[in-house]
Amino acid sequence: MKIAVCVKQVPDSETRINLAAPAAELDESGFTRVLNPYDAYAVEEAVQIKEAGGEVEVTAITVGPEAVKETLKKDCLAVGCDKAVIITDPALDGADECALAAVLTAALGRETYDLGLFGVKAIDDDSGQIGILVADKLGLPHVSVITGLELGEGKLTAHREIEGGREVVAAPLPCVLTCQKGLNEPRLPSLPNIMKAGM
Repeated sequence: MKIAVCVKQVPDSETRINLAAPAAELDESGFTRVLNPYDAYAVEEAVQIKEAGGEVEVTAITVGPEAVKETLKKDCLAVGCDKAVIITDPALDGADECALAAVLTAALGRETYDLGLFGVKAIDDDSGQIGILVADKLGLPHVSVITGLELGEGKLTAHREIEGGREVVAAPLPCVLTCQKGLNEPRLPSLPNIMKAGM
């Protein structure tokens, strides 16, 4: 099984923002950047599937500058992902969700993945559209906002919380899922694993 986990580096939610004067855009040069917290659930789920046994390869994919390498190394490779792919192009700076989904769709289309995992949304733009747009562009089924997952032979069963209850959705593989808090508890990377993770 091949799993793609699409992740994003975002400003740390504890970053202090200083505005000297009114400005059209924030100066993000001093921001601390981290793995999007919702993407950590997707990474953890992929690694847990790998650890459950069988031949599973996990690839983390992101769009961003070279500076994203440290986040991929620490929060993806050091916790169990096998490979990492960075798509870097200055033309993508400030790209909207549709453009990013098109780029990720092209990257995912270069290989045959059985499962695509995304965080439900990124904490910087809060849009929650990328995973669903990629699924649509690839012509794959998707289940959003999952909090539980079981894999079967050529299919999956996903659980998600709805108002007043829990919804259970069956879907064939390949499939795209967006992961939500409650799916698992993301692990922290150990220092030896960070040192071993190459990039």
